[in-house]
Amino acid sequence: TPEQFLGYAIGTHHTRHDQVVEYFKTLDELSNRMTLLNIGNTYEHRPQITAIITSPENHTNLEDIRQKHLQRNISSQYNNVPLVILLGYNVHGNEPSSTEAAMLTAYYLVASDDDETRNWLNNMVILLDPVYNPDGRDRHSHWANMHKAAALVGDPMDREHNEVWPGGRTNHYWFDLNRDWFLGVHPESRNRLKLFHQWRP
Repeated sequence: TPEQFLGYAIGTHHTRHDQVVEYFKTLDELSNRMTLLNIGNTYEHRPQITAIITSPENHTNLEDIRQKHLQRNISSQYNNVPLVILLGYNVHGNEPSSTEAAMLTAYYLVASDDDETRNWLNNMVILLDPVYNPDGRDRHSHWANMHKAAALVGDPMDREHNEVWPGGRTNHYWFDLNRDWFLGVHPESRNRLKLFHQWRP
C-alpha cells in the first residue's frame, strides 16, 4: 500500500515527486499488471512517468491492442479490443490531492482481486499519469510540508495555506500547463502529447 511504502497515511503529508516515482517503480516490480514508462523529463529534470495498467494477458499483446485501438476511428471491426483510457492527475502543482489519489488508484488496480476490477483490466488498457506538473508539485509540497504544524490548522490564513509567489500552480517557468495542450511549448506537455498521439486514449 502507499502507507506501507511511504511510512505515513495518504493525506497526512504531501508526497514529494521522487517518492511518487519510486512508489510506482515498486508497484511495477511487484505486479504483472503494470508496466512503467518514463516519457521524458521536466525543466528541472524530474522524470515524467506513465503506468500502463491492464491484465497480464493484455500485457503480452500491448502493441497489437494499441494498433487495433487506433483503427477504431475508421472501422468497427476492432470494437471488441480492450478500450484504452487515460487517467491524468495534478496539472496544477498546488492541487495536490489528485496525485495522492493516483497512488491509491494504482495500488487498487494492481492489488484488487474483485470481479469488477478483473473485468476492468481484461477490457481496458489504463494509462495512468500521476503527476502532470512535477516541478510545480514539488514546489508546493515543499512549502506545505515546511509550514504545516503538528496539530493541523484549517484556518485559510495560516502560512501553510498561503504560498509565496509564484506558488506551486505553475511549472518551472510559471506557466499554467492547463493552457499548453494546443501549443505544446513546454516539455511536460510535449512529452504527454507524444504519448497521447501514440495511443489515442
